[in-house]
Amino acid sequence: MRVLTRKEGESLDERKRLILNAIIQDYICSAEPVGSRTLVKRHRIGLSPATIRNEMADLEDMGYLQQPHTSSGRIPSPRGYRFYVNSIMEDYILTPAELNRMEKLIAAVGIPFSHSPRQLAKLLAAVTSYISLIAEPSDNIQEIRHINLIPLSASSAICIVVLSDGNVKYHAVSIPEGVGPQEIDALSTFINRRLQGILLSDVNSKLLQELKAEFAGNLGLIDEIFLLVRHLLFANTQELVMDGATNLLNEPEFKDVDKVRELFKTLEQNEQILKLMEADSRRLDDLDIKIGPEIGLESFTDCSLVVATFTLTDHKVTLGILGPSRMHYAKTIGFIRWLREYFSSGGS
Repeated sequence: MRVLTRKEGESLDERKRLILNAIIQDYICSAEPVGSRTLVKRHRIGLSPATIRNEMADLEDMGYLQQPHTSSGRIPSPRGYRFYVNSIMEDYILTPAELNRMEKLIAAVGIPFSHSPRQLAKLLAAVTSYISLIAEPSDNIQEIRHINLIPLSASSAICIVVLSDGNVKYHAVSIPEGVGPQEIDALSTFINRRLQGILLSDVNSKLLQELKAEFAGNLGLIDEIFLLVRHLLFANTQELVMDGATNLLNEPEFKDVDKVRELFKTLEQNEQILKLMEADSRRLDDLDIKIGPEIGLESFTDCSLVVATFTLTDHKVTLGILGPSRMHYAKTIGFIRWLREYFSSGGS
């Protein structure tokens, strides 16, 4: 999650925070640009429409709001959502009705969630009305058969990794300045000698430290190779379960057929989605949020992704909720935290 600097956080006084929060709350519910008169009617801000308009203009100049049409109100920008999530958003407590629904959905499953990630995905898609993504350990554990580095230029090379199931992966890696062909060959020989026949699941930080201690060459290059192998570990030892893809069709932001087509194409690329969830996953007691352009995929520009990692009985799963940038962040996080407490207290 990108954290705003202290200077950025202090750039909004209490009045601007109040107005930004009100606009975001209204826009989450209505998906319609919010004007000054609407704020006066719906919120006890205690300011005139003219004063609110001036403050909204300032927030737009500062990058927290956008004006989609000349005569319309404002909508939050990705920067506005980021400030809201980091500095304004309050914890959401599930209502009795929401708790009752969660408990009924869990009871209806009838089998432990630890044995059925697909049912867990269905539950999350149902309660959030967004897309749920779950990455869980796979039984398909591969060995490394061969790794080869082929220089493309003075600054880049192709790393070819052959796995025991015959799968061949190609990835570009950066070559640190001053590293020549002889050192690249030496690294290829060294990496193959140390990693050939090793299970992807056995590749960890301890092994990296051992490799660094043994290798006499450029450590920056060995870091590149290790990160690549770690990515292969996640992609080849995780299975992706998804539910609720059609939920986004109910959101006004996704009425454009071409936009939806591109988004669905991306969702079909399991390895890309797993990589995205790997990059976002954090410690067991943490979660991560990426908003719009922060996700790094053009087809997800109007989306936000909330990712959390926690334990189901005897193994960890990485859970993602993908929705519009206009998602109800506090409520979505509230559902995730409730589930985490449910599993940590013995629920299964």
